[in-house]
Amino acid sequence: MTQLYALNQALFSFGGDAWIEDEAGARAFEVDGKAFALGRTLDLLDPSGTLLLTLHAPVFSLRPVFEIRRGEEVVARIEKALLTLLSSRFSIELTAGGPLEAAGDFLEHEFRITDGGAEVVGASRAWFSLHDTFGVRIADGFDDALGLALVIAIEEMVRPRGE
Repeated sequence: MTQLYALNQALFSFGGDAWIEDEAGARAFEVDGKAFALGRTLDLLDPSGTLLLTLHAPVFSLRPVFEIRRGEEVVARIEKALLTLLSSRFSIELTAGGPLEAAGDFLEHEFRITDGGAEVVGASRAWFSLHDTFGVRIADGFDDALGLALVIAIEEMVRPRGE
């Protein structure tokens, strides 16, 4: 069954601490921003506080990039495409699973992440009526925590700090 989550734009504030809720309104994940880390670092935790994934953007990089780690292992690397006409795109390399692509209107939270053309993660403001909330839909069989981490990393790359 496809899972739907609610992300509040407050997540992308300076600290980055926030809860991610499932479609029933239950707290499903917590995002813990590391304000004093070198570069931008966020931890994705389960409701009991267990660390699932760490998202990290290095301080010095020629273009926006995020790495997602599970423990010490890099499980995904996200980069903004150098040149794209008329739209933004991100390339995602999974350590296990190969390449994914993200495309759409990132500033309006209307984008999708695809694997060989098939949607594995979708983001849309239209799924929730709350002004500062947008939905993230994760396809069956795709890791929910990883899907959310990909969306959070992309949001971090397209938004100015502190917005």
